[in-house]
Amino acid sequence: MNGKMTVLLLMVTIYVPTFSIRAAQAQQAMNGTSRSYLPLVESHLRNLTTSGLDVYGPRETGNWMAIIDTRTGTYPDFEHTPKRVYRKIGAPRGSSLYWDQPMIVAARQLSDITGKREYAAAADRYIRDFLADGIDENGLFLWGNHCYYDAFEDRFVKFSGGYHELRPHAAAWDLFWQHDPAVVERYIRTMAARHVYDPAAGGFNRHDNNQREHAFLEAGGVLVESLAWLYGKTKDRRLLEMALKIARYSFDRRGETTGLLVNDPDTNRWDSKVCTTEVAVWANSCLRAAEFSGREDFAEMAGAAVAAYLKYGYDADAGKYFGQLNVKDGKPVTASEIGYWPRKYSDIWNPDQWPTHDYPMAMAEACLTLHGKTGDPVFFQGAHRWAEIVCRSEPSDRPAAYAEQYGLCIRFLTRAGVALKQERYTAKAHELADEAVARLCESGWFQGYPESHLYEAVDGVGYLLLALMELEADALAQ
Repeated sequence: MNGKMTVLLLMVTIYVPTFSIRAAQAQQAMNGTSRSYLPLVESHLRNLTTSGLDVYGPRETGNWMAIIDTRTGTYPDFEHTPKRVYRKIGAPRGSSLYWDQPMIVAARQLSDITGKREYAAAADRYIRDFLADGIDENGLFLWGNHCYYDAFEDRFVKFSGGYHELRPHAAAWDLFWQHDPAVVERYIRTMAARHVYDPAAGGFNRHDNNQREHAFLEAGGVLVESLAWLYGKTKDRRLLEMALKIARYSFDRRGETTGLLVNDPDTNRWDSKVCTTEVAVWANSCLRAAEFSGREDFAEMAGAAVAAYLKYGYDADAGKYFGQLNVKDGKPVTASEIGYWPRKYSDIWNPDQWPTHDYPMAMAEACLTLHGKTGDPVFFQGAHRWAEIVCRSEPSDRPAAYAEQYGLCIRFLTRAGVALKQERYTAKAHELADEAVARLCESGWFQGYPESHLYEAVDGVGYLLLALMELEADALAQ
């Protein structure tokens, strides 16, 4: 892959790293002359792009199955619904390109590192096959949180209202642009038109029904980032103006005295009164929007939003950040039961079913990015505190940790070790990587969570593979 491109990262949209590692270094590592995770990464991707393909219906495609039995290398011969997400987001009996995007990027990166083009070729075939059949009459992609492809019946299945909805991360637009710019441009323009119910004010909805319902921060971030990215390609100022309106719609509804952004200003539920680490998902999208567009307005809003959370969110006695803050006074809010909301503290190993609107590593990454961008000690302190939270965590804190959680923690610590000049953060990243390998590797695959005997796209194995490759690149660059 040439240059730096974006990919969401479920739970934290991040930049896919640009590796300094080259094929010769990779081969050296794979020959056993230095510590390497690459053979495990390659084994998983080799299996996924060969035995993990859609061969189950009358028509075979290049789609990657969203669920694989790691003991057989095929779709399970028993009924299974992914436990990490609600509804049918996990694509039972099928595939989900939206959630496969980190793995797509990992395949492209592995080809760049090793010089073996088959992984990138498999990723490109997956995208081509999707673009051939996965676009509706309005130009919207048939994917996201209410649609998946059924590999047994060879059709796209809509569920729970069948809305178009993308969250928590934007698409890796460059991947699709390389295949068909016109299709991507039409999609983003249509997406904005259908999700923005009040074009004058920037009022938006997570669903594409042009109604005032749920203006989740993460959904708004997707729209802002996507429109700013397309503006960078087309220079159509209408796109930039709409992106700014959508960002300001969320930012202008922050607490008058606290500056805390409310998760969802358009309803009267629990999330219309609190701020959570979801604000960092929004902030990261705004930071990328600033880079795509050259407009620092986005970055300034992102910095203010993150700084407000950092001001009120830290419990010094516990050494943790609170899960929910009252937008009016900044005081912590503790839910009386477990549900689709954060617990008392933001949890880097959160075991609850998504969505919980808790994205701790998105906040950690935002602190690190803003520290590098501004030099503000508030973000420096925040980045250190998040790194310490990860470093203090013990295996007993993560009895059933997901691959994505390992990946996001490893990636953050790798980056923090360099940016904050802390070798022990890098050492902890290696410790977590070794633990993830020991707990998740089985028969040449990475499981989504320990002892599940299942690879599942929604468990974020792609994030883990990207983190392992970046960690290795960092080590070889020393």
